[in-house]
Amino acid sequence: MKLHRPQIRTKNHTAAPLRNSLGEFAMRCIIRLGSRTTVAEAFPRMPQGRPVIEVNTVEACHNSGDKILMKQCFTRAGVKTANWSRLNDYDSITFPSIIKHKNSCKGEGIYLILAQADLDEFLANHRDTQNYIIEAFASNMAKEYRLHVTTDGCFYTCRKMLKADAEDRWHRHDSNSVWIMEENPLFEKPSNWDDMIAESVKALNAVGLDVGAVDLKCQSEKGRRDDFIPEFIILEINSAPSIASVTEVKYREELPKIINDKIANYGRS
Repeated sequence: MKLHRPQIRTKNHTAAPLRNSLGEFAMRCIIRLGSRTTVAEAFPRMPQGRPVIEVNTVEACHNSGDKILMKQCFTRAGVKTANWSRLNDYDSITFPSIIKHKNSCKGEGIYLILAQADLDEFLANHRDTQNYIIEAFASNMAKEYRLHVTTDGCFYTCRKMLKADAEDRWHRHDSNSVWIMEENPLFEKPSNWDDMIAESVKALNAVGLDVGAVDLKCQSEKGRRDDFIPEFIILEINSAPSIASVTEVKYREELPKIINDKIANYGRS
């Protein structure tokens, strides 16, 4: 039996170490981490009709890479997320709010709107409002986590904490935050963590991904009653997250499981 090394398609350079570390499989496979490369583009010399395993479809990567489509998927599936609307189609706005470009990432293309004057200024300087969403800013939620999930649940997670000298403290990204792993006491796992995992998997299914990284915001339990249950929302899901050393190990373990499961179930409906 001829074995095949999976193709990893992504523009995220941090995923490069995964390319030759996943082994070989009984079927051809394409793994998309944010990519919209088609099967035909990935395997141009392959005869038409040959079976190919796909981890993250083109449509799913498109849904997760466009915040308008992502939010529409969340709304249809009933995912817990901030109240939102397209910027060119809003009825009313509460402040503070966040404006996001549909392709915003890594802290770029995101704007804090504290009052009507901020909104007026933004609209005066941005005519392409059809490319933006506006959503309620969850100022009562002080903690943020990233959950790497498959349809089976969460296989790796970190807490995203602001650096002491961070300037823009209203949102977290790689430049102003540090990643706290689960075994660190500062991780402070919420009491309803299982509910958060379930909602993250729901977000994954909503956009159609097989594997993705969910950013989640929740209330702190410090100083609360013992029976306090923190509220939380799903901020977004990313099909091409940054992959550092520990994350690489986790993906190297998880991706073959997904591939082998798809091979085992290929052709079944």
